Amino acid sequence: MDALGGLHAALADDISVLVSNPAGFRSAPPQFSVAELTTNLSGPIFSIADVIFRIVGGADPTSLLLEPDVQKLLTSMSAGATINGPLALGYIGDGLGFGFFNSTSVNFATQGTVPTVTTEMREDLLFVVGYGFRIPLPEKLQSTLDLGFSLKAFTRAGVQWSESILSFFSLITSPSFSDITSQPFTIDVGFGTDVGALYSWNRLISVGLVARNLYSPVLRNSYPSVSAFNSGAAPTVSYGIAPLDLALGVMYTPRLEFLDPYVSSPKIMLDYNDMLDFWTHPDTASNPLLHLSLGAEVILLNVLAVRAGFGDGYFSAGLGLNLTVFRLDLSMFGRELSTEPGLRPSYNLILSTLFRY
Repeated sequence: MDALGGLHAALADDISVLVSNPAGFRSAPPQFSVAELTTNLSGPIFSIADVIFRIVGGADPTSLLLEPDVQKLLTSMSAGATINGPLALGYIGDGLGFGFFNSTSVNFATQGTVPTVTTEMREDLLFVVGYGFRIPLPEKLQSTLDLGFSLKAFTRAGVQWSESILSFFSLITSPSFSDITSQPFTIDVGFGTDVGALYSWNRLISVGLVARNLYSPVLRNSYPSVSAFNSGAAPTVSYGIAPLDLALGVMYTPRLEFLDPYVSSPKIMLDYNDMLDFWTHPDTASNPLLHLSLGAEVILLNVLAVRAGFGDGYFSAGLGLNLTVFRLDLSMFGRELSTEPGLRPSYNLILSTLFRY
């Protein structure tokens, strides 16, 4: 999805419909997901690694921070690493869909001329189950109309803290488990529902409409530290509602029979996501350009998927190798961390191994 510019409400060709549009449960081909191991690196990872290696190699951190290139890097930095899986158990077929997934991530962000580093470490779990069904239409219309809904439960456990850049480098070069367990700790637990519709005409044009997080209340338990949680301390409890994400998408699947032995399953997709952000969360509403998502994909020789897209104001690209049960995907894309295009770009590289059949 990242190589295609993000989620697409009209795309229903694999198990990704579990998070994109539950109406796709009816038309997506049967697929069973066994496991996944996906690594996502974001931000100037190699530049950060170079600074850390120099410190480990004996460079003076104070002198290093005075270098112009390092100061520019650390003034407004956002970087992170995410591992999805190995838990990725799911199934779609005959209108039914369910899945259970996990994700582990660590993120770093700096601000200010004398940088303070905010570090976040978290673990996410998601369970989703849903059903899609077809509304009968007259055969002469050459059309199908599918509706669907999904229910989901999710939890996020994480620690977050801020410290000076020198303390941060000290922690990286000489990590201490007690330094992490003494930080503020939160556990979020939530439930939600998605509903969607998918209309297809003559297997040529598809239009999808989906309301993600139609109603998703979230309970947050905050603890002074991980140690306080382990000792059974009472948390500070707060409540919230995950904002609605209403998305509309269209997909064009041209027929290229004369190229079938070499090129198959061409797709062109255009979506407008989070259409009501100006109403559901106006304080963080973004520029309309950041809501646009464009994606294109073709399959070469029934094995190699070539993908390109545009999302969050940045271009994306990727390749996918399908060896039946084992799949390998590579994606490169950008994401905007502010509410305006081009202000705080974050560049990402993803390598994914999937076990599906």
